Amino acid sequence: MSGDGTRLPLVPLAELVHFPRTELRLHVIDSSYEPLVQDLAELDEDSRWLGVVLLKPGWQSGRAEIFPGGTAARVMDLETASDGHTELLLYGEFRFELERELGDAPYRQAVVRPVAEPWLNERDAGIVAVRLAILDLLRSLCAELGDKLPLDVDDLASGDCAFEELVNRVAARVDVPPLRKLQLLTESLPERGLSVLSILRSRQQVIDMLRPFRPLAAGQERN
Repeated sequence: MSGDGTRLPLVPLAELVHFPRTELRLHVIDSSYEPLVQDLAELDEDSRWLGVVLLKPGWQSGRAEIFPGGTAARVMDLETASDGHTELLLYGEFRFELERELGDAPYRQAVVRPVAEPWLNERDAGIVAVRLAILDLLRSLCAELGDKLPLDVDDLASGDCAFEELVNRVAARVDVPPLRKLQLLTESLPERGLSVLSILRSRQQVIDMLRPFRPLAAGQERN
């Protein structure tokens, strides 16, 4: 991979935004991706890269338009599933902005420009405060929501989990529309951290507001 003018095959997705420092498993069932899968299978692991982008609304008809920002991901694993289709395990490496699409390949490719995250001091008081606030809210929300917020808070709270990984893993899992997630992706890491914290606080406020009504709802279900 070159530092600029990077050429990537594109994987446009309809309802999903991929973030750096997160894993994404794709089940490839569209036969139009077979040439791409075959090319990936012939490459060594260090050369297997994809650009994950979000489809614009109305993609069902005509050529699917995509938003100009996405995540460059390494293909960590490529295997055939029990149904005969291919499963890809991706790991997001960096954000990018699309410069131009290319028309000289059997599948969509583009030249992209990497977008670097600003350097952060993990021990900065502001970063530490945002990190702790996110973790506190996650503990409360995961206890309330269970499988609706599938995150391992103990893993996220470990010293091995950097601030970027924490913020991006939460952003990938939190229940907001795809366009809101794309907005999160385009924000710088400090802004994204504050946005994720704001989203979690809003979720907690809604849960707190509805808590007095839960006994009533449970009684109606029993009746």
